[in-house]
Amino acid sequence: MWRHVFAYAMNPEVYLDADNIRSLLPKDLPEEVSCDLPLGERLGALRIRAEDLAARWRDLFDTLDAEREREAEAAILEQTAPLASAFGAALQGLSAPCVFEDPVNLRLMALLADDIGVGAPERSRFDRFRDICRAYEVTSVAGSIAQLSDTREIRDGMFRLPATIFAMSRRSDVFDCELIGLDLAWRHVGLLPVWGDLRLDGKRRRALDVSLATSIDLVQGQTANALALEIGEEIAGDRVRRARLCHGISIFAVLMEEMDALARAIVRSISDPRLAMAILVQDRAREARVYHSAFKLEGRPLSDWFAQSQDDPMPLVDALGRSRLIRPGQPERSQLINGLLRPDGAMFRIFSQADIAIIARWITSLAQEGERERAAETVLPKAVRLSPGRQPVAAGDLEIGARPGDIRTAYFLLQGRALAPRTRQFALDYCAFWLDLARRSVDRSDRSLPGDWRPGELREWLQTSHDAHGRAFEEARDQEFPSRESVIEQTVQLAPLTLIDGAWLQGFTDVSMASSRFGAPLFETYWDELGNGDWQINHPKIYRDVLAAMAVTLPPTGSRAFAEDRRIDDGSYRLPVYWLAIGKFPVTFRPEILGLNLAMELSGVGGSYRNAREFLKHHGFPTIFVDLHNTIDNVSSGHSAWAADAIDAYVQSSRDVVPVAESWARIRAGYESLAPLVDDPRELDFFARTSAGKPGRGAAPPGTIDTFHHHPLRETETAS
Repeated sequence: MWRHVFAYAMNPEVYLDADNIRSLLPKDLPEEVSCDLPLGERLGALRIRAEDLAARWRDLFDTLDAEREREAEAAILEQTAPLASAFGAALQGLSAPCVFEDPVNLRLMALLADDIGVGAPERSRFDRFRDICRAYEVTSVAGSIAQLSDTREIRDGMFRLPATIFAMSRRSDVFDCELIGLDLAWRHVGLLPVWGDLRLDGKRRRALDVSLATSIDLVQGQTANALALEIGEEIAGDRVRRARLCHGISIFAVLMEEMDALARAIVRSISDPRLAMAILVQDRAREARVYHSAFKLEGRPLSDWFAQSQDDPMPLVDALGRSRLIRPGQPERSQLINGLLRPDGAMFRIFSQADIAIIARWITSLAQEGERERAAETVLPKAVRLSPGRQPVAAGDLEIGARPGDIRTAYFLLQGRALAPRTRQFALDYCAFWLDLARRSVDRSDRSLPGDWRPGELREWLQTSHDAHGRAFEEARDQEFPSRESVIEQTVQLAPLTLIDGAWLQGFTDVSMASSRFGAPLFETYWDELGNGDWQINHPKIYRDVLAAMAVTLPPTGSRAFAEDRRIDDGSYRLPVYWLAIGKFPVTFRPEILGLNLAMELSGVGGSYRNAREFLKHHGFPTIFVDLHNTIDNVSSGHSAWAADAIDAYVQSSRDVVPVAESWARIRAGYESLAPLVDDPRELDFFARTSAGKPGRGAAPPGTIDTFHHHPLRETETAS
């Protein structure tokens, strides 16, 4: 079950109903006790419990010889790979346009950025974990995150904690405080007990210790744990949020201990043949029960034994040990191995060579008197019972969500991250409409990307475009300055766009993409737009400072009041809605996003930013916003260069699966989508131009829409 939840929740575009997620969470958590304690004491108790678990691991490793110790380390790495893939995942969905200016969310992003190794492709904590796996020759889990759920050697229960984290992260609008509490608990524990006895050098050990920073300087030089605790204390000042924070801490505590017990059972099985056989039997029990109804073992159909083994395999293991299929101490003469598993046997290829080695070792152990006596213990101890747990999850409702009937409602509705089914369909329709206009624009002007992609040529094209922008600026220098009123009006009309700067890249905060060769520069661009964790250089905040200098105050970006502000024209929301929509689909529209990103980062460099600076300076307004972009978007080492590098990396990495011409055509359309060429601006009106834009069933009037907005974490909540 849990591997399937993990695989499903890995999709950054998936919608998960909050009640379904709640049904997956552990029950009977000790929350009342937890929340009565000061946050530091609650975390201190968790740390003491983790130290106790670490002591158990040390005791277990003390019983292993050198060969078994190496096997144990390899088993730990293989089994904990899903957990390692969740480094940073609790925070991956917290950033959303409606909270782009929230200082607490910005500091949380600093923690996420550190976990994914921002600025260094393939240097996230999980990437470093994979390096460790390769060093131990554990190649089964050295691939991508998406491949882990298909690794059958990993026990289903080992997916529970990471699956829970990924699932909750898809609804950060609902579980924000719980996720922050969970992340805080993990950072307070630091290096998990299960990894404590791995023989690692300092750098690799640091990568697995989430209490410590890895790749960047955090806010004010803090450790990861100290920053997380500071944020937690700030949130815990509100009673309701404190309870939710404690809930997240408890979720982590319970699931960490469950995972730890399962991992220890697996390692114990290395030196305990009976336990190893029990684990193997339970792994195969569900499928095996289908095929063994005719065979009787001790008077019962073998299918019944397998049904029981899904929860407790030990009775079947011991019954097999007493059966005619086994000759204790003689695996080579036992029918199970030399008959059923032979090339002409009924169970040929059912078991791998590693599985057969486990069976042979167990049969050999049965010759030992102690093992024969212990076989009478037919109940698997609860501490190591390995049942994956199965429970039904209700199907989703495809009619959930609202479909906006006008552009202002669309802007308001798309401010979060999660998309309910009807809203998702609207976002897809809007993207399709906008990209259709963009495809018609390709090659209608000399601004389009080259007709073909060739390795290394995009950077040269970038320089040529930059030169053209520079010439255009020089040619326009003698033009008359626009009036003060005109500059203010233009700044106001650009607010819906600029206050969600980077929204097209929001999907690339996902840990599965943020450290990839093409994703790392996109995440770093997004990270820059939001100020690298520093509210003072947060781009939306700086833009509001410019507006304030013009005596203009606008409502919070994610509010209904902002979307309904009549100082802003309807047409000023059209491109922003496209940004908000396409940013929700980092997989579906990946090539288009790459093209759009290049267009956006290049659009003002060398030309329009310099013009804007002249206009602002002339009228005595601050120029910091355009100054900042003219430097960080530069074509040599800034965002424009990163955008080109991301495109090259994507095309190179996908060319064996998707024809280059197909990817490039989509990238070119994405590039044009920043400003599709139309004969009449009304052609950009989705709601007037398409039947999909007509209000219909599910289109909600203002004030009645159930949004999936995130909320600034500095506000206080009141208990209901």
